[in-house]
Amino acid sequence: MAKVWQKTNEQLDPVIEKYEVGSDYLYDSKLVKYEIAASIAHAMQLEKIGVIDREEKDSIINTLRKIHEKYGNYFPLTPEDEDIHSKIEFLLTEEIGDIGKKLHTGRSRNDQVITIMRLFEKEEILGISLSLIELLEYLIKLADREGKKPLPGYTHTKQAMLVNVGFWISGFIESALDNIKFIKAVYSIINTNPLGSGSGFGIPLELDREYTAKLLDFSGVQSSPMAVQNSRGKYEAWVVESLWNIMNDFSRMAQDLLLFNMDELLYVKTNEKITTGSSIMPQKKNFDVLELIRAKTNVITSYLFAIKSIINGLPSGYNRDTQEVKELLVKSFIITRDTIQVLKVITENIEFDEEAVISKLSKGIFATDLAYELVKEGHSFRDAYRLAAQKIEEIQVTDSFIQESLKRRVSLGSPLTIDFKKYKNIIDKEKKFFKESQKKFSECMENLLKNI
Repeated sequence: MAKVWQKTNEQLDPVIEKYEVGSDYLYDSKLVKYEIAASIAHAMQLEKIGVIDREEKDSIINTLRKIHEKYGNYFPLTPEDEDIHSKIEFLLTEEIGDIGKKLHTGRSRNDQVITIMRLFEKEEILGISLSLIELLEYLIKLADREGKKPLPGYTHTKQAMLVNVGFWISGFIESALDNIKFIKAVYSIINTNPLGSGSGFGIPLELDREYTAKLLDFSGVQSSPMAVQNSRGKYEAWVVESLWNIMNDFSRMAQDLLLFNMDELLYVKTNEKITTGSSIMPQKKNFDVLELIRAKTNVITSYLFAIKSIINGLPSGYNRDTQEVKELLVKSFIITRDTIQVLKVITENIEFDEEAVISKLSKGIFATDLAYELVKEGHSFRDAYRLAAQKIEEIQVTDSFIQESLKRRVSLGSPLTIDFKKYKNIIDKEKKFFKESQKKFSECMENLLKNI
């Protein structure tokens, strides 16, 4: 297949071609629906501004829809195809001749790439956000089931103060809600239309970019063509940062559960649905899926640093360096999405062992409670602190003493005052936003691809 940029019969050296295409074509294969949708929107705009007539527009759009109907959401590309943009243009012109050649009027592969990546990012963010919200609903169910059971709080891996399972879960829920705020902010930034910015210097045509923004469900237009080009890699870094935020919390949760499941503690009981065994040691029930969550979090950390390193110090405008960002972005979405599904299964298959927890509680974990009881008797906190330290060995750990300790936690967010209804209301509100946004985007894609 001749390259869209080829001007003579001289061929690109195969070694150079292979190196330049790399693995990019493999990821482009999964972006075909966004390329076709953006091309249809662009064709509609070209007719609107008088570059092509209605018959030409209909011919272009009908052919593009037939390609999508034939291949669906996956187009098997080869390195020789170079990318999805070139392949679709080749098939279009092969089918309808010179009319197909008119479609590239008013755009460059530079803005084509950014447009389909924005569409891909939008759909992925909406899907992952809804999956994360569903995981929070699983965590609330876990809290309903296990939340009142006592659990040591740790600092420096030493028992610090007594909490309960609900307290531990609430920390991850609240942190996840912060992550949702972050990803919504990123979504609002990337939700702008880059189509029509060309190669980064504008187009000598009066394009209606507001029109294509509406067709493609963008909230507005990214006006500056140079800002569009300079956003490539920068926006992807923000997206991956938002995924890293999510995964970092998962990594911490995984580490906690691994510690809670140590033979020396066994605060958490598992089953064979979520553990593996050893080829040599019959007793082993390895909670090693959590170890992979830790590792995959660090993989995303490396992807984030790689993206930032790739774009650091580039001159303004398009640079092919940014081609290397696509794979890192796609893989980050896959890892995060899969990890959310794994954690849903884990939350349904763990149980906290109250007896094991109580048997491991140190007397010292109640020392702060004792200090505050002395404060209530009139001692200054510093005096109460020293007196409590001297009385630790006198503490008698009983079931009633444990419950009294938890009841004393009356400050906001403490075990006694955790408000899971508040969390559920926030979750429901966020769920509504993402569902409505997803529905609107899906309808937009359907309208373009199938003319519904």
